[in-house]
Amino acid sequence: MTDWLLKPWQFWFEWGITALLIAGVVLTSFNVYPLNIWVLMISNVGWVIQAVLWRKTSLFVVQLVITIIYLVGIVNSFV
Repeated sequence: MTDWLLKPWQFWFEWGITALLIAGVVLTSFNVYPLNIWVLMISNVGWVIQAVLWRKTSLFVVQLVITIIYLVGIVNSFV
């Protein structure tokens, strides 16, 4: 039996955050600032959670670093 049949909510969570990530990239390509940064940060937080669920250290580290970069950018835009 495949994993997504055992935990279907993880399957939908994974594809939901993937769709959100793609939406953030589209917003970036159309220069919709600062909404693009917020959408990308939220989708990367989702991927941090997914990495913990999958126990994938490399995915966790990459997504955490990207999330921190977006967070610093958001804080910098308000200063």
